[in-house]
Amino acid sequence: MRIAIAHTGKSKDVAQYLPNNFQVLGRTLDNSGTIIVGVDDHGWSLDAYVIPRLGSALISCEEVFEINGLCIVQLELNLTNAREAEAKYQKKEKKRGRKRALSDGDVDMLRHIWKENDNDWQLYRSNPSLNPKPHHLTVADLAKRFRVSEGVVADVINRTGAYVS
Repeated sequence: MRIAIAHTGKSKDVAQYLPNNFQVLGRTLDNSGTIIVGVDDHGWSLDAYVIPRLGSALISCEEVFEINGLCIVQLELNLTNAREAEAKYQKKEKKRGRKRALSDGDVDMLRHIWKENDNDWQLYRSNPSLNPKPHHLTVADLAKRFRVSEGVVADVINRTGAYVS
């Protein structure tokens, strides 16, 4: 584990320049710097990447080799727990996502809804005074309704035969 302190810059500014294997742990006790913690991984090291990268943003940074009264083992456990929690959160997000395939019935229903909305707009454009203005249906509306990504909806609409009844 490598620890460094960035003496200039706000914590969120420092965090923008860090690779995934390093993270901002917080501010120092006297609020004079930002604590950076991480592990070297495949060339993304503190002395070869992080410190020069922060230096390019005019953020001075130096590695800390000794911290009085701070348990490095506990700090390492906190970093590991944070990574595990982030990994679990990302897995949950993937499960909850809207990226799923549509059944044949859903594809037909989506095509029908899009075609009907298109027909309503054509009718309205032909004679606006006689017809009520239809709802402006968007790809995002359909994606929310069918719980899929907008790309899936766009593929169904743009696929050859999308307007075939």
